[in-house]
Amino acid sequence: MKITRIIAFLLAFLIAIPLCLTAFAEEESKAEIPDNPGITSNNAVVAYSIDDDQFLYSNRLDERVAPTVITKLVTCMVVSDILKERGLKSSDVMVKVEQSALDNLPNFIDARVPTMGLKVGNEYTAKDLLSATLVACAHDSASVLAYYFGEKYLGGIGEFIKRMNQKVESLGLTNTNFVNPVGIDSPNQYTTPREATLIAAAFYKYNELANLSNVESFLFNGKSTVRSKNYLKSNYYVNGFLNKNAIGFIAGQLDKNGNYCLVTASQKEGRTYIFVVMCASGMVVTRDEEDKVVYSFTEGNAYDDINKLINWTRNSFKLITVATTDKIVGELRVNFGSSSDHVMIVPEKDVEKLVLDVEGGTLETKLVYDSNKVYKKEFNGKEYDTIDAPVTHNQKVGTIVYSYNGKEIATVAAVTKEGIEADNVKASLNGAKDFLFGSVMKTVLYIVGGIIVLYVVISIVLATRRGVKRIKNPRKKQKTVKTVKKQDKKSDTRDF
Repeated sequence: MKITRIIAFLLAFLIAIPLCLTAFAEEESKAEIPDNPGITSNNAVVAYSIDDDQFLYSNRLDERVAPTVITKLVTCMVVSDILKERGLKSSDVMVKVEQSALDNLPNFIDARVPTMGLKVGNEYTAKDLLSATLVACAHDSASVLAYYFGEKYLGGIGEFIKRMNQKVESLGLTNTNFVNPVGIDSPNQYTTPREATLIAAAFYKYNELANLSNVESFLFNGKSTVRSKNYLKSNYYVNGFLNKNAIGFIAGQLDKNGNYCLVTASQKEGRTYIFVVMCASGMVVTRDEEDKVVYSFTEGNAYDDINKLINWTRNSFKLITVATTDKIVGELRVNFGSSSDHVMIVPEKDVEKLVLDVEGGTLETKLVYDSNKVYKKEFNGKEYDTIDAPVTHNQKVGTIVYSYNGKEIATVAAVTKEGIEADNVKASLNGAKDFLFGSVMKTVLYIVGGIIVLYVVISIVLATRRGVKRIKNPRKKQKTVKTVKKQDKKSDTRDF
């Protein structure tokens, strides 16, 4: 019996150990979830969720910067739009290289300032040029596309650039402007990390373009293998930054002196994230012992930041339901309602948001009424938020602000859950009551009372003045009274 007890105790102990370790591991993993990706560079950095329209992390979000490779994304989108409008396929359209398209471009081939080395007079498919623009970040292929489609379909390169600016305006962007289709630096060519991210989010919806960018390499013109300059996708030139979760899009720099830009995306559980790093340090060129050119990046580069962002967003967030249209968040008293004296308030729409998956997170709700529609009114000795009938279904009466762990994450319109018609009898009686006891009647009474008081005061003043005059001039007052005596004829005769 004693041996049986010992064996049972050991079995229980052995079973308990994994459970304890699992619980400890879960607690440990939750405690390790950071509230930021741990980026220490001062690069312009953005992590954005397309599905939630939510900026999850940012640095220098609204600073005006050079768009660099973001320009090429817009150029490709405009070309794709023109192809769609004309019912054309990128693989069928042959694009001829003109000298005007190559003017003012770098005339050397360098991994830092990429170019395909296109020759005047040669023809390539629009698809190959789009791929070269996105995969190799090639200046010349982007310029050739813009000049060709601008001249053939729009009326010139100026019209193509105008179309680029119209494109970003259609996205609701107001702090972006282009003066060339390549991304060469210019004082009048600018964007912000916020708007660059929204451009990338729009680009992601162009399936053909996103797919063209999401390769390690491709065969250009059926002959030459072109390696990706996005080192999240390829380690041909630079090793150590591959990320299997990265989707496309583009990488490159303004010139050989730096200002590197990297744009990509990732997906998890049906959600898409956009990542943008701008104004980062550029590629460094050195030579090894065999005098071979070696490309590398310094610490705090765009790839370090992007990899941190991708891992952070994939492992640190959870999706929560913030608002549902059937959840009551408040109640209003209704004046003159025919069927009810109150109405419930609910969110206008359902809302879900990504939040950090930390232990003890709390969702807070704040209801703010529109003072033009809702007012305070006393009832049975207490003040209530009140609205006058009629009330319509889904009538907006204010806003609901949602915060998670003290940080505002959503704002939704507050609406009435049902409609309530007005009781005309109540309204008429209340109108009469308001007139008799309201401010208008009070004003009338004040005016009438004022007139009466003024009349009394004036009367008193006038009476007082008359009294004062009588006191000051008594004789003069007596002269005004005439007396007529009867003549005594006898006495008069005797006297005479």
